[in-house]
Amino acid sequence: MSSKQRLGEIEILRGMAFAAVVLQHSIAHYSVAPEIAMADGARLTLLLIAAKFAVPAFIFITGLVLFYNYDGELAYGSFIRKRFKDIVVPYLVWTLFYTILAGTFAMKPIPESILTTLRYIFTGKSSYHLWYIVMIIPMYLLFPWLRKLVRRISGAFKGNGRRAVVIIIGLTAAYELLLMLLPWLMRAFQAWHIPVLTPYFTTYADRNIIYYLYYFVLGALAGLHIKVFLDVLQRIKWIVLLVCGIFAVYYTGVVLGDFPVDAGFGRRFMSLVLLQPWMALFLVALVLLVYQVALRIDRTASERTKQLWTTLSRYSYGGYLAHAYMLRLAYMLDDWLFSGWNVTIRMTIVWLVALVMSILLTYLLSRLRFGVWVTGIPYRKAR
Repeated sequence: MSSKQRLGEIEILRGMAFAAVVLQHSIAHYSVAPEIAMADGARLTLLLIAAKFAVPAFIFITGLVLFYNYDGELAYGSFIRKRFKDIVVPYLVWTLFYTILAGTFAMKPIPESILTTLRYIFTGKSSYHLWYIVMIIPMYLLFPWLRKLVRRISGAFKGNGRRAVVIIIGLTAAYELLLMLLPWLMRAFQAWHIPVLTPYFTTYADRNIIYYLYYFVLGALAGLHIKVFLDVLQRIKWIVLLVCGIFAVYYTGVVLGDFPVDAGFGRRFMSLVLLQPWMALFLVALVLLVYQVALRIDRTASERTKQLWTTLSRYSYGGYLAHAYMLRLAYMLDDWLFSGWNVTIRMTIVWLVALVMSILLTYLLSRLRFGVWVTGIPYRKAR
């Protein structure tokens, strides 16, 4: 692993992505509130569309950081040991926590509870947000092979900018085709009844690494050619803004106009799921737009503002694992103090409370000697 110039915008982008994840899940809860009005639905729709960059951004960051930092020889053993300690172990701990929280061990015999827990470990089903960890872990396991693939793609550029554009367009077209074929693949694997593969392409298709590698590869190419990437990003910034604006208007119209008047917003928001051809194009543009915002913050914002996003970034993994529980506590606080208030205001309060509590809990746990096993942050003795 080489020592290179710190990319401050990446930390800011990661913090923004974490805040957006918590926002999405807060919106999901209130989208099914019986008292939600059309005005609230419209506001939540705009907020949800703006926050959809979160998961693609996390994957993009993973690819960019890995390929930016690991450009020399890769010691695969130490690489995997570090990821196991920092990522897998906290995931296992929180999987057990959410399994216990769901009452699995109270409602089932111990042997059956253990089997259920093992199934949750491999599927991320102990809580709705853990699907992402199940999807991202294989990217680390397969990193040496993905490294060879991305370097081969990068080598095809041969310093030719026009060829690079053609190759990236080709990758995008291939990904679009894959998403178009997704329903057919699901039906095919359902009919074939192949152990492991059938559920991986059907029941658990939303966490299938194959459907998200595109964002990883784009991030990897950006990490390998960071100066070129930043230069191109500057040149196309207005095109990116225009594309995002067009898609935002389109998806707002889909949610607010393509359903019967009595259709709940929980149902309407299903039209914004990630694995759709048009949505993928929007998400790429949105990630690039938010990257530009992160760059702007890193270069022009006050130190206090940058420190805020950096703090969110530093504690984002532990916060991500914990935020589903923090949201539960925030919902209880909402029912106690804010029942009857406007839905949008309640959602905003819950989002901010859960966000702060997730970061605070992760910080406090990281100060303990065993905190690394829960947060992924190495313990540092206070001076």
